[in-house]
Amino acid sequence: MRTDVVALIERVEFLLETEGVATLIEEVEDLHAEDIAQILERLEESSRVAILEALEPELASYVLIELPTETARGVVNLLPDTTVANYLDILPMDDAIDIREHLDHDRFEALLNVIPREDADEIRRLLSYPVDSAGQLMTEDFVEVGPGATMEDVLSVIREASGEYETVNYIYVLSEDRHLLGVLTLRRVLRSQPSAIAREVMNEDPITVPVEMPEEEVARVIARYGFSAVPVLDSRGRMVGIVTADDAQEVLEEAETEDVLAMGGVFGDAESYFSLSTAQLVKRRLPWLMFLFLAEFFTGTVLRHYTLEAAEAGQRILAQLMLFVPLLIGAGGNAGSQVTTTITRALALGEVSAKDWFMVVRRELVVAVVIGVTLGLLGFLRAFLPVIGWSQPISLSIIVGIALPVIIVWAAAVGSLLPIGAKAIKQDPAVMSAPFISTFVDATGLIIYFEIAILVLRFYGLQLSG
Repeated sequence: MRTDVVALIERVEFLLETEGVATLIEEVEDLHAEDIAQILERLEESSRVAILEALEPELASYVLIELPTETARGVVNLLPDTTVANYLDILPMDDAIDIREHLDHDRFEALLNVIPREDADEIRRLLSYPVDSAGQLMTEDFVEVGPGATMEDVLSVIREASGEYETVNYIYVLSEDRHLLGVLTLRRVLRSQPSAIAREVMNEDPITVPVEMPEEEVARVIARYGFSAVPVLDSRGRMVGIVTADDAQEVLEEAETEDVLAMGGVFGDAESYFSLSTAQLVKRRLPWLMFLFLAEFFTGTVLRHYTLEAAEAGQRILAQLMLFVPLLIGAGGNAGSQVTTTITRALALGEVSAKDWFMVVRRELVVAVVIGVTLGLLGFLRAFLPVIGWSQPISLSIIVGIALPVIIVWAAAVGSLLPIGAKAIKQDPAVMSAPFISTFVDATGLIIYFEIAILVLRFYGLQLSG
């Protein structure tokens, strides 16, 4: 049954004011951790802490890691060390290291000395791997058997310790030196004879990922093959852990959210809207808007240049040309935004790489020519025809008809090359956002428009500039 979070938030706020935390806990203790976290985002910090401390520790620990980073950081700083240490002990180690982001180094190290040594050592091992890599995303708890184990043995291992594992869908067959020999699926185990041997039933060529692979690439592997988990190998080929599908899904959601924000010109990590203060929202938006604002000066400079150059006799022609500026720069900006959005998505999904640049540009230019010629013809007719059009002179109509396809082809070239160029130099292609492409094409498109106008007008014995 779907939880109506909005109604719950209102109910929680009412209970906090009238009944207190004890009654409130009875209301929320049967909810999913994700729903409770969404409720806590809307409450005051003191109320968040009180509710977390009143919840059953295991549920509270999962609620904490579901909170947005900024919200969780504020809560953790108000919780006593004993409570946070208990959460670290309860959580799977790959989730426990998420709490590290909310604590200063000295306090985190002190907490590691409080929890069981085995857990602390595992957390330190995970933290020794590169940031945002498979090593920090994985868990070291997985079902493993030797190659000589029978299917009956495998099921016994699962029954005896299933609570220790995040998933039992895959059983990993390891050699004595911990090299991965193969993988068994739980379905295959259940369908095989109890006396069947692991080495005879296993898949001997499983998909694996290196421990230093970036977490987003790992998540893409899991999504591509539909796995519930993927084994992680160290540089020697030994299996050191697994990355599960739920963690991979969180990584992809965060990456896609950040890409969407970047495409809109918003800086920062993927955070819940209500977890951000007004100052943080301003900080995320203002820098890019200031850059675009300054970039728009170039557009104004172009207009001013051609306006000042217009001869007295050309003032009327200039006024007529200005009628079509919104149409032309709008078409160019939109075309460039479409291309850069398409290419950025293809780069993010691994469908396109930097080495494919020529194929991509050639493909986009062909598409742009078709679209440009179509819009150019419509633009010409709109400018030239009476009644349904603007009844403009043939010279002006030809300028519009030529400028539209040229600007759209130019926008397609820019919109495809800039994201690929960013990828080639190891930058996020999403930084080449649609607003940036649109602003750049606006300014350069005006130059194209006016230069075409000067050439066409000269052909007709007219002039725009002196």
